[in-house]
Amino acid sequence: MGNNEIGDKGQQLLAVLWVETSVAGAIISLRWYTRTFVGGRVGPDDFILMAAWVLMCSFACLISASVHYGMGTHVDKLDIEQITHGILMLLIGQSFIALAMGLSKCAVAVFLMRIVNKTWHKVVLWFWIVSIMFLSIFLAISVFAQCTPTASIWDPRVKAAEGQVCHMNLALIAEIMCSWSAAMDFFLAFYPWYVLWKVNIKRKERITICVSLSLGIFAGICGVVRTTGLDALNKTSDYLFAVSDSVMWTMSELTLTIICVSIPALRPLYNRVTGGSSSGGGGAGPYYQQSDAKGTGTGTGTGTGNFRMNTIKQDLSKPYDVEIGTGHNKNVDNNSDDFILHNTDKAEGVIQRHTEITTTYDDALSAVSTKQHV
Repeated sequence: MGNNEIGDKGQQLLAVLWVETSVAGAIISLRWYTRTFVGGRVGPDDFILMAAWVLMCSFACLISASVHYGMGTHVDKLDIEQITHGILMLLIGQSFIALAMGLSKCAVAVFLMRIVNKTWHKVVLWFWIVSIMFLSIFLAISVFAQCTPTASIWDPRVKAAEGQVCHMNLALIAEIMCSWSAAMDFFLAFYPWYVLWKVNIKRKERITICVSLSLGIFAGICGVVRTTGLDALNKTSDYLFAVSDSVMWTMSELTLTIICVSIPALRPLYNRVTGGSSSGGGGAGPYYQQSDAKGTGTGTGTGTGNFRMNTIKQDLSKPYDVEIGTGHNKNVDNNSDDFILHNTDKAEGVIQRHTEITTTYDDALSAVSTKQHV
């Protein structure tokens, strides 16, 4: 095969790689734009996702180079130089994508940790973060540490001349990593339904977060498919051709993970485009409302922070409590993810004003007493 001739499998691989890389990049760009200019604020999960995408781009470039040397083409059509360079580019890419995969799962867990408010919920998420990153880093290192001399891993001439001693089974490590990654996809798809169902956020926001993260099931399916094909890769002599499908499934899993964790963050942008949200600038800060009685009434408050109270429903013959979080960010849209996250962490640096209002009636004259404490 000529140096610039790319087989059908290679062309398919390049198309999948760069379409999915572009889609993931567009989603992350919109996510940053939304949190910077529309509603919310950039958080650790955004930086983690950006790092994952940079590694994803690096992987796409390395695989493109591997395709140039013959990846996606049967071995009988390649010379020794093409095989050597093709495998080397692929191995470097495998180290990059192992780290990118781990970081993408961590981004989902870190996003959830900004919302959950129970210690054991966070402990569970930390367990998954530490375990997936340990496996990701271990796999990335093992790619080149599995055998000595190192060059024998990608160059058959070195293996034939100097022999090869392998200290670890890379296929087994990859299977464990891929299986754990798929398990984490399924866990993160169902965990939000349990931990967020009683969190005090709007029903619409709760459903948006849970449903979007549940789409991670499809990422998990991609992980299962690529895991089941690893044994065959370990036994084939036509490696550069056979590994192409596994690479495409890997990219699909990573792309789906990025999309799933970004959907909740993009909701403020969607609302602005469709006219479903209020302006983020100059509006009142986040607020929290609790009411479980009947009746109608309105209220407003003033103080060191900006806040407002929605129209409330209350039985005017009974006292009630309204809890108002004074907004420390005037530019937070009530539909933003920052609004969601702010309301679930009331105890950390947020002033809470409790207003107790008792209304009584006497001969058609009403007296209203109000007590406020901060």
